[in-house]
Amino acid sequence: MDYTTAILATLALAALVGLAWMGGYELGQAAGVSAERDMANRRVNGVLDAINTRRPKAATPRRKAARKAVRA
Repeated sequence: MDYTTAILATLALAALVGLAWMGGYELGQAAGVSAERDMANRRVNGVLDAINTRRPKAATPRRKAARKAVRA
């Protein structure tokens, strides 16, 4: 193998490794974003479930004040 062929083969191999690295980086980035969104959805749903399980104050029936007989 002469120098030109060795240099071209090395550059082709470096380009192939670079493209594989870029593709893996893009896949990892997309997977990371997806995982963060899933975790955020779980956190928000947990907070909403905690809020919805509490009984609102307006739903509790209020007692009416008893009327007292006033002496005249």
